[in-house]
Formats: sequence, C-alpha cells, structure tokens
Amino acid sequence: MLTVSRTVCFSAAHRLHSPELTDEQNCAVFGKCATPGGHGHNYALTVSVTGPHDLKTGMIVNVTLLHEVLLREVVNELDHRDLNTDVPFLRGVVTTMENVALVLAHRLEEPLAAIGVRLVRLDLAESERNKVTLEHA
Repeated sequence: MLTVSRTVCFSAAHRLHSPELTDEQNCAVFGKCATPGGHGHNYALTVSVTGPHDLKTGMIVNVTLLHEVLLREVVNELDHRDLNTDVPFLRGVVTTMENVALVLAHRLEEPLAAIGVRLVRLDLAESERNKVTLEHA
C-alpha cells in the first residue's frame, strides 16, 4: 500500500478541563493545564492517506489538493484560536491531544474522500515531546 503524508502547523490555546469533574479533580488530573485562562501550543498535524495509484499521473493524490483540504478544514479553523471557545466543532470536547485527533480525523473523512483518498494515519503533536497517533486499518 502506498501512502502520502502532508504536515501542517497551527498555533492554538486551550485549557484542559472536564465539566464532569470538580475543580479539584480537574487540577489533580490535568495539573497546570487546568489553569483558567489556558495555555498554548504550536501544533503539527501530519495526515497520511492512501488511494488508488493513478498510472497516468503517477500519484495517489495531488499533494496541493491534500494541502488545500488541510488548510481549509484544520488550519483556517484552529490557527490562533482558543480550542475551547472559538472552534464550534470542538465545543464541549475536553481538548486533549487524543480528543482533538479523533475530532479532526472525523472532520477530514468526507473532504479526503472527495479528493479520492482515505485517511490511514493522523499524527498530532502539541510539542516535540508529546504526540498522539491515530491509525485506521
């Protein structure tokens, strides 16, 4: 199977806070990340896709089209935003790396299908040390 990957970056703020927990429990679980006012990250999102290999073009997907999808669906929506308050599709979501990755994977399904590919892997890094990976079979 051939895959093509594209990475985009965005900067965003968030606060880790679950309405299901008390303030004390949020502080115990999320530590300083639960502080009111939040904090920010320079995120890197790498999306890997697969699809039929077009023998005429030699490509699975035109990376320019893939980049346009990622700009429209992710970067333009998340860059320089507060993930908890400014992004409608993340409202009510505890904005952990894991949850953001799951929401983005779901958000990208249809736009990727529209350009003839499907998501096989999504990596979301909030720092050089912290990354989550979602893999589709």
